[in-house]
Amino acid sequence: MTGDGSEYKISDADRRSVSGSQLTDELGIDATRIEWRKEFTRFDREDVRRLESMSGLLDSIADDLVDDFYAEMQSHEETTEILNASSKEVEALKRTQAEYLRDLGRGEYGQQYFDRRAKIGKLHDMLDLGPEIYLGAYSIYYEGILEAVASEAKDRPTLAREPTETEPTATAESPAGSGVADADAADSGTTGDVGAAETDAAPGSSAAATKARDETLLTASEAQAAVDEAVDEVVERTLSALKLINLDQQVVMDTYIHSYADIEAELRRRERVSESVEASVSELRESADDVVERSNEVGQLADEQVESMSQVSGEVSSLSATVEEIASNAEEVSSTSENARDIADNASDTAGDALEKMESLEQAASEVSEDVENLRERVEKIDEIVKVINTIADQTNLLAINASIEAATAGEAGDSFAVVADEVKALAEESQEEATNIEQMIEEIQRETESTVESMNRAGAETDDAVDLVEDAVEDLNRIETSVQEATTGIQEVADATDDQAASTEEVASMTDSSMGKAEEIAEASNEIAEANEYQAELAEEIEAEVHNLRDHDD
Repeated sequence: MTGDGSEYKISDADRRSVSGSQLTDELGIDATRIEWRKEFTRFDREDVRRLESMSGLLDSIADDLVDDFYAEMQSHEETTEILNASSKEVEALKRTQAEYLRDLGRGEYGQQYFDRRAKIGKLHDMLDLGPEIYLGAYSIYYEGILEAVASEAKDRPTLAREPTETEPTATAESPAGSGVADADAADSGTTGDVGAAETDAAPGSSAAATKARDETLLTASEAQAAVDEAVDEVVERTLSALKLINLDQQVVMDTYIHSYADIEAELRRRERVSESVEASVSELRESADDVVERSNEVGQLADEQVESMSQVSGEVSSLSATVEEIASNAEEVSSTSENARDIADNASDTAGDALEKMESLEQAASEVSEDVENLRERVEKIDEIVKVINTIADQTNLLAINASIEAATAGEAGDSFAVVADEVKALAEESQEEATNIEQMIEEIQRETESTVESMNRAGAETDDAVDLVEDAVEDLNRIETSVQEATTGIQEVADATDDQAASTEEVASMTDSSMGKAEEIAEASNEIAEANEYQAELAEEIEAEVHNLRDHDD
């Protein structure tokens, strides 16, 4: 036996868990039913009185009778095993049984008494102490109680009485074959004669003679009545004890039957459960087979997933490098955009300066045009003067010719005058020639001036167009500057976003590596699940076989 009670059929905790009152409630043994049972068993107040009168007797025999009871129980291997199945030691069991025997004579046989009997019956049933042992063992109590009752009846002095004045003494009036012999025979349980009785009082003994003189023996009829009374008392006492024990045994048998009914109901329930389990196990086996197949598919998919995750990991790593490169390029583009913005700012400023210069040039061209116009007017005036000079030169030449004619007419007196006239003529011709040259130069200047004016006009128109273009260029540069600014801001945002994307991509790469590890774990777990499912399928077959065995065993 182990100290923890694991090998006991009844432990102390089990014993405490059994409620006698609950059992009698379940059995329907209430006050009304108890009275009915007593009436049916013919257990009445006289029986109670008799048992109460036996209290001292029962108390005196309880311990020895219980010792005999357990000596008998321990002399058989089967009953010894039953006793050893209880956590309660034999000495403690003896005390409980002795208390039960004393209870028989206490006269209290109400609900609590029946509750205690129900609890005892339940504990016996839990020990597998069947009716054959329980009822059979009561023969020891029957013998002990009957022997005690009979012994007490034998020990009573019922065969002698005090003599009266009219009755003869035993020595004078007791003939042979008188009631003394009958009384002695009744007391001893054997047949005899006067001689047998007289041998009890030895002749020659003074004490015997004195006793014979002082006692008056019963008559045969009185002795018979005394014996009948003693026998009746033994029978009545015995019947009272047997009736009460019978009531006890009724309750114990009720607990057995109640337990058997529970067992039968449990067997029926187990039958239903086994049928249900068998169907469930069959479904489980089919499901397990299907799960095994699915697990294998999952394992294959997990392996494929691992391979795919490996490829994804490589792609993500490449993507991460690409994103980092893009981030680097975005930073460079952002820097270039900053430079472009600065250049656009400078170009805008330069275009503004150019616009101012073009406006100054336009103003200067306008002034030159005015100067050329003034020059043309002055050239025209010079041309008029040259014409006047030509006219004067013609007239001077004419005068020189006339003077030459006059000098030729005058002869020698006119030679000097002719010389002067020739010189004047030469001067006039030279003046006329110079005037012609001047006129040619003026014409050339006029042509050039006209050409200059036309060029200046074209230059003015071109300058106007250039101013318009420069203004358009300035506006475009302003728009370019705005666009570059916006592009710079956008590129910076792209650069920031690309940096974030690079960080996210690194996280994705890390997560992908982790996922790949998880996928490998899933693949391994799937293989383990497949193996477990195969084992489960084997267990399902074993369970199904056990269910069949259980049903066969129940049958």
